[in-house]
Amino acid sequence: MLDDHARMFLSSLKRAASAVQLYPAEHPLVGEAAAGAVSAAANLNEDEGSVVLSVVNDAFYLNRRLLPQSTLEHRTMMAQFNEQGIDSLTLRHPVTATDVIELGLFLNGSTGDVPADGSLRLNDRPFTEADLREAATMSKLKRSYASSIDILRGVAAATSEKSFDLNPAVWAVEELLESVLREQGASLLLATLKGHDEYTFFHSVNTAILALAVGRTLELDSEKLTMLGLGALLHDIGKVRVSPAVIQYPGRLTEAHWSEIKLHPQEGAQAILAASGNGREIAARVAFEHHARYDLSGYPFVKGRQDLHLFSRIVSVCDVYDAMTTRRSYKRAEPPTRALQLLLNGSGTQFDPNVVYAFIHMMGIYPTGSLLRLKTGQVVIVLDGGADDRSFIAAVVRDSKNMLLDEYEPFELDTDLIADQVLPEMVGITPAALLEDIHLPEKLAS
Repeated sequence: MLDDHARMFLSSLKRAASAVQLYPAEHPLVGEAAAGAVSAAANLNEDEGSVVLSVVNDAFYLNRRLLPQSTLEHRTMMAQFNEQGIDSLTLRHPVTATDVIELGLFLNGSTGDVPADGSLRLNDRPFTEADLREAATMSKLKRSYASSIDILRGVAAATSEKSFDLNPAVWAVEELLESVLREQGASLLLATLKGHDEYTFFHSVNTAILALAVGRTLELDSEKLTMLGLGALLHDIGKVRVSPAVIQYPGRLTEAHWSEIKLHPQEGAQAILAASGNGREIAARVAFEHHARYDLSGYPFVKGRQDLHLFSRIVSVCDVYDAMTTRRSYKRAEPPTRALQLLLNGSGTQFDPNVVYAFIHMMGIYPTGSLLRLKTGQVVIVLDGGADDRSFIAAVVRDSKNMLLDEYEPFELDTDLIADQVLPEMVGITPAALLEDIHLPEKLAS
């Protein structure tokens, strides 16, 4: 899929830009990173001509096509484009490693410009901004998600100050809540988005979406839902005060690492209490308690189980589910159904049993976004898990010959046809990337 190729190119370009910031251009790691970007550019430019990557209204476009997933996952790269005055990047086949290195230096502010006659050219797109605006618009749901990422990044940066304003985070939660109330299925599918380069921010927004959906299942009113969402969005904000080397450590954490990690609930609570705006006390409490565990065997120490706030118990379940279903450098992702089973196994000890039940009921036996291999060899994506354990709505994304499909026809799938559950990386599919392409017919969606 085109958006997937664009995401890979932007990831490779980011790695190359980081490499040239750390090492001289002739260093082997720079060459390796540049080679990765060259390969990704070739996949993006299969017709061996030229393609144009543009930034318009805080969104990436490839030629005239909107790239919603690239827009969501690469906010920092977009900020670098904007900072350097880049509104378009033309890739002329074949892209060279030398030009990638030059662009990396330019993005870091180390050089004044890139060669005008190279394979990468800046601000040279053949169509107008109006053309792109007319071509496509990002869904309100995805704009809310992107806005939440940006706001959370700003809050994280502000925690070093004595006081900051929580109101932007509240506004972000209100937008997410509106989306969950209007399109819960689509919201849960979007929460399968995993941003590995900024894990904490993506994880926090996903946790907020999941928590809001659980709160809705528990029939909380809108005011309580907003406070729940704020606590979920900020639950890991204390991690910005933990050393990046520890947060991004690729192996099993040492005892010293764990000692530092275990400080993030207190750090987060203190930062939130220092902020101005409504909801500080509840959000700080959620940040403080979300690792305490239902049986109080977690951290930090909390006096009594009855004192754990309901919101903390909800966020604990959503936090662990999203973490389990995310691939990290040091662990594989668990399939959604396996993650639900692990939540059930921890019911009564790590998790509140009532919250676990509500979460599983909300997600369904095969959660929205699950990828399943059928006995026919086809791979389907679950569009609406629902509460029925016998059938649900799905769409075929790879046929029996393992060919990736361009068009998707939603249908009602019987569970007897399922052979296995598969992970996205196993079949080369990003569940959230299909959100814009699959629309449920009314007779199926009702």
